[in-house]
Amino acid sequence: TEISAGSSVTLSCQLYSYSYSYTGVSCDDWIRSEGIQLFWVNQAGVNLTMSDTRYQISAPGLCIITLTTTLLNEDDNR
Repeated sequence: TEISAGSSVTLSCQLYSYSYSYTGVSCDDWIRSEGIQLFWVNQAGVNLTMSDTRYQISAPGLCIITLTTTLLNEDDNR
C-alpha cells in the first residue's frame, strides 16, 4: 500500500502469550492478573490517548488495541 499524507492508516496490536494459552486461561483474565496494559505511544514515548482527536484508538478487549490516523505532511511518512 502507498503511504502518503492524507492516507488513513490503521495499526493493530494483539498480545499473545504461551503462558495463558497453555493454561487455558483467557487472555483478558491473564493480562488483568499480570497487570499488563497495551497502549500506543508517539516517537517520544508519550502515551497517545483517546482524547487526542487525531487518533482513533479502540480496545475491544484487554489483549488487542487498534490505532487509526490520517497521515499529515509533517509525519514524514512515519
